Amino acid sequence: MKKYVVLVCVMLVFISFYACTHKPQGAIDGVAVVKVNNTSNTDTTTDVIDTSVCFQRDVLPIFIAYCAKSGCHDAATAKKGYNLTTYNTIIAKGLVKGNSSASKLYTECTGGKMPKAPTPKLDSTQLSLISRWINKGAPNDTDCPVNCDTTKYTYAAAIVPILNNYCYGCHATAVAAGSGGGIILDTYSALLIQAQNGKLLGDLQHATGYNQMPLGGAQLSECKITQVSKWIQAGAQNN
Repeated sequence: MKKYVVLVCVMLVFISFYACTHKPQGAIDGVAVVKVNNTSNTDTTTDVIDTSVCFQRDVLPIFIAYCAKSGCHDAATAKKGYNLTTYNTIIAKGLVKGNSSASKLYTECTGGKMPKAPTPKLDSTQLSLISRWINKGAPNDTDCPVNCDTTKYTYAAAIVPILNNYCYGCHATAVAAGSGGGIILDTYSALLIQAQNGKLLGDLQHATGYNQMPLGGAQLSECKITQVSKWIQAGAQNN
């Protein structure tokens, strides 16, 4: 009887050892998990798809506002072959999907060559959005979730970011005389004039008798227009 018990125990130990040594590397409960060895001491989390940036919502408006202008990279001019007005034309030249550092469309901006003066340079937030979009494969993601809160409508937290992404490319002080019809939106005092005379909201709402803004781009989301409207109704304060 004792010999039988010892024999059973030996067999169980052998089976357990065999199962452990032949389990797929990285297996969890029998399910194989593929691991990428990080031998270069670099951050491998960049392999995770960045879902917080969306082309139609975050990236296209930057190209429209800062690049796709007459004499530069609109459809009619397409300077040096770059037409930055639509998804298909943007990815057609100077863009390497998955690699922003190899994409001339991006490196020309980080190097300060583009946009050309007097158009303002892209800030760090805008450059980050473009880089992240390219690095996740430059997809044409159009069904973008709403990234907006109508309860926030102060000048600093809501209005400036909207104007920065959609308007400053034409309506910053330095460039307004040439491409913005003389309308300046990048200082509070100048913006206040447009807010009080109704032109800012009328243009954004595409109201009858007003210009449709952003020029060449899609109308702002209902949420963003509501933020502007609430800010104006609350007195258009420098808050």
